[in-house]
Amino acid sequence: MIGRKVSPAAAQRAIDVDLLLVLFALLTAVEILRQSGYLDLIVAVTVSRFTTTRAFALALIALSGVLASLVTNDVTLFIVIPFTVVASRFSDFDVEDAVVLEIVATNLVGCLTPLGNPQNLFVFHRSGWSAAHFMRVMLPFVIWSIAGLLAALFLLGRSRVMTKTMVNLPPRDRAAAIAGAICFAFVLLEIARVMNAWPAAIAAFASAAIFLRRRVFRVDYSIVPLFFFAFIVVEGLRALNLYRGGAHLYASSILLSQVISNVPATVLLSPMAGGDWRTLLYGVNAGGCGTIIASLANLLGWRIYVRESNRDPRFFRRLTLINCAFLAWIAVGGWILLSATSPRSDRVPRETRRPASSSASSARSPLPTRASSRVAPSATLRTNPSSDRIRR
Repeated sequence: MIGRKVSPAAAQRAIDVDLLLVLFALLTAVEILRQSGYLDLIVAVTVSRFTTTRAFALALIALSGVLASLVTNDVTLFIVIPFTVVASRFSDFDVEDAVVLEIVATNLVGCLTPLGNPQNLFVFHRSGWSAAHFMRVMLPFVIWSIAGLLAALFLLGRSRVMTKTMVNLPPRDRAAAIAGAICFAFVLLEIARVMNAWPAAIAAFASAAIFLRRRVFRVDYSIVPLFFFAFIVVEGLRALNLYRGGAHLYASSILLSQVISNVPATVLLSPMAGGDWRTLLYGVNAGGCGTIIASLANLLGWRIYVRESNRDPRFFRRLTLINCAFLAWIAVGGWILLSATSPRSDRVPRETRRPASSSASSARSPLPTRASSRVAPSATLRTNPSSDRIRR
């Protein structure tokens, strides 16, 4: 028998409501913070202290990675790229290479935390890891990425003396900043397993109605329905037993990301992880480099730069070339790290696992242990030796 149909009850159980709610709250909170003007102020104050183009570019790249790890990579690009374009009009430095490295930094350095990008948040929810354990797992990957960024910064251009830049900052709204900070704090409490996602979602909804109003319709919430339908699709693939057979999870996640982007690739390949979440994380985050559709941040960064600079299509070629170079660098680095580290180091101590929640949404969350008991044929799946040891 090939498989069975997905019942409405099974589809409902497959949907991780907590994840959808915290995604909504996170997107809303960072948009309120962005509209408050204080994120722009942070960028302006930070980069105004540098006098050479290389130091300035280094500050922007570092700031891109740090901000992305806190407020997601797409919001970071909306703040940093326009600032970079404006600053380049007052100084002589290669703005295209700087913007490309900012995009790479948001993908590869921002992935340090669960908040850096949607695929990290998805794996964080499914794995049951603590935030501290998640960051320990991702830290070697991020250090390797930083080494590549530093090398690229010195290889792509020489440093010049930089003139002072005058940038018109947006007006600041202290009340919006406070509301956004409160919503973001609720998101962090959910990440810390202190509360479920409902308080964060309710606070974000109320704050959006007060501070964003009609602008809320301009917020890109597309990732929320994407996850919603992806949960159902994955459940259908499980029911059809399409996850039978062997596959190399790391290589599959990198290659699939080049075609359909790393967020849907993460959801579709999650049943193959078998508890080996580190391999999946390294694969899909490395897979964010490469083609322009490998990561939504690549596409978004390209669109923001073209809109702000009105440059010719040369930037697209430059972005693709440098991104592919980083794909080769980080793919090799991730493979080395996965080979050098014992898979047993990814086992999570019992006290760090997510406690059982009394909320209905937690009951619906389709953790891997439940999936293995529901579909017997998929129990024969072996992605790599690490997943074997985790099961045993």
